[in-house]
Amino acid sequence: MIKPEKNLPVIAVFIFIASIVLFSQIFSSEFRIKTLDIFRIPLRIISGSLYLLRDVAGFRESQMENKLLRENITNLEKELLNLKETTLENERLRKLLDFKESERRKFAPALVIARDPSGLNDTVIIDRGKKDRIEKGMVVISGNGLAGRVIETGWRISRVLLITDYDSTFSGVVERTRDEGGVSGNMRTGLVMKYLDIGCDVKKGDKVITSGLYGVFEKGILIGEVVSVEPDSTGLYMNAAIKPEVDIRKLEEVLVIR
Repeated sequence: MIKPEKNLPVIAVFIFIASIVLFSQIFSSEFRIKTLDIFRIPLRIISGSLYLLRDVAGFRESQMENKLLRENITNLEKELLNLKETTLENERLRKLLDFKESERRKFAPALVIARDPSGLNDTVIIDRGKKDRIEKGMVVISGNGLAGRVIETGWRISRVLLITDYDSTFSGVVERTRDEGGVSGNMRTGLVMKYLDIGCDVKKGDKVITSGLYGVFEKGILIGEVVSVEPDSTGLYMNAAIKPEVDIRKLEEVLVIR
């Protein structure tokens, strides 16, 4: 396919010669008219080529504009995503800060940097360790809720056993009724509170907090909310399914109580 832009030198020379012949006063009118008739077809072709060149240039300009627009849209989408992520992170940090300011305790903020990939344990790795005075057994919270406890410490990192792990057992109390029971992790399904009195008045929506018994967690930390209550397999006690206050699956920032 012949590309018009490659014929520009030929076209320019032809137009130059035609201009001299057609518009110069040294040639007679009759000669110019005859020449015009001869040049009619080539000039029409040239005119078409020029229009085509203009269209090609316009098309290329449009392509460039479209490319720039697409790049601008992509950049705006990235900025919007970054802004959204920053907003969400600020909200999480604000909750941590609010909790920190409301309690007269010392905290060490930390980031979750890894999770147990096997799925056999509900544990995470945080970016704080002995260097930051983190010790085994320290309580880990997020927002206003209980997240877990430190079970291993390195110099710069620590391993946290989350409350939803099967090996996580501790004592809790229903805030409204003051019924106590043993809370244990149930992995993906959350928590279960066992050994509640068969005649207890525990209901869906009740808040459950740590009781402070047995020295695992200090008293008064929010664990979660009751979502259902039913008798256990023996019929002697009631079990309460609890939705953790902390979204364990989306844990990113935490506070370690020192």
